[in-house]
Amino acid sequence: MLAAERKLLILELVNRRKFVKVVDLSRELKITEVTVRRDLEELDEQKKVRRVHGGAIAISPVSKVDDRTELLVRNMDEKRKIAQKAYEFIDDNDALLMDCSTTVLELAKLMAQGDLKHVSVITNSFDIVSILGVNPKIDVFHTGGLLVPASNSSVGTITADTLSRLRADKCFLGANGISSQYGYSCPSFDEAAVKVAMLHSAKLRFILADRTKFGETYLGKFADFTDYIDFLITDEVPEELDGEPFPEGVNVVCAT
Repeated sequence: MLAAERKLLILELVNRRKFVKVVDLSRELKITEVTVRRDLEELDEQKKVRRVHGGAIAISPVSKVDDRTELLVRNMDEKRKIAQKAYEFIDDNDALLMDCSTTVLELAKLMAQGDLKHVSVITNSFDIVSILGVNPKIDVFHTGGLLVPASNSSVGTITADTLSRLRADKCFLGANGISSQYGYSCPSFDEAAVKVAMLHSAKLRFILADRTKFGETYLGKFADFTDYIDFLITDEVPEELDGEPFPEGVNVVCAT
């Protein structure tokens, strides 16, 4: 387990339980007490937890979870530019996997108004089903699964099992966080599991994310920075990521 991943897990446990002991974290995570103390001290310095004798207490919510209403309007111009660039990669007769992210939602709006023919879309997003349902030239399938009202989407075993049985030409996913060390991430493990299943079931894999996602990390990691991702479409490429020169190994497409 990477250090960044380990500290995110510790932070999740602290916030969930409100108080944790060093000895308990050491036993559960199978790491030394010295490592636990060091991680807690770093989290304390970052003002994410409060270090106390023998452990730590929570001072923040369980995890970073962005309000859906805010996400739908945040950086809208950038998201539309990214969606327009992504649309250029779609061909007639494509079978596509699309997740419930807000930038992918903008791509669905373009597809609904476009002239693509004989395209099939499989998604876990009820919003995308509604948007694309108006276009008779696009066949839309929903994965099924457990409803998540906050994102109007589905997750869980049924969702992942459905996706594992498919083979699509392309998948389009969003990411809440992009880090060269931690990879691509989102707020929940369940959401991350759906993204992993989509990545494994597609021939070409696209990440759609605006520049504000660079340098961020969330609890649910779904891919390393260079793993599985064929194209990263964004509005602006930073010169540095995680304090280092922007790494090679990913085909970055800038939507301008």
